Amino acid sequence: MNPGLVRLLVTGLLSVLVSCAIGLIWVRSHPAPRMVRVDVGSLYEEQKKTLSARLKPGMTEEEQKAIFKAATDYGKRVDEALSLVALECQCAILNSAALVRLPDSGDTGIADASDRVRQILGQN
Repeated sequence: MNPGLVRLLVTGLLSVLVSCAIGLIWVRSHPAPRMVRVDVGSLYEEQKKTLSARLKPGMTEEEQKAIFKAATDYGKRVDEALSLVALECQCAILNSAALVRLPDSGDTGIADASDRVRQILGQN
């Protein structure tokens, strides 16, 4: 075999191996940010419907205060649920409303954790 051809093949192979090693090091040292999305608006919309169903004409002031307290407590519970999800996945949480444009396929590439938040809220 021609020594020049052997040198060329060895040089090419080493170049590919070094490039792969550098690429692997780059990917490991610069991971993509981890994010999930939560449709916070729908969470509050569901709670609004629930509280609206409890409102009735002629309610006492105590009953009205109880509904107002439930609404206030719900906001705190949502915040705690979002904190728990962020802790579980070790990721940032985006409000789905912050996503300006989605691809036509609807797949954002960002996992939706809204159901997990609903699950946590249902447990409290």
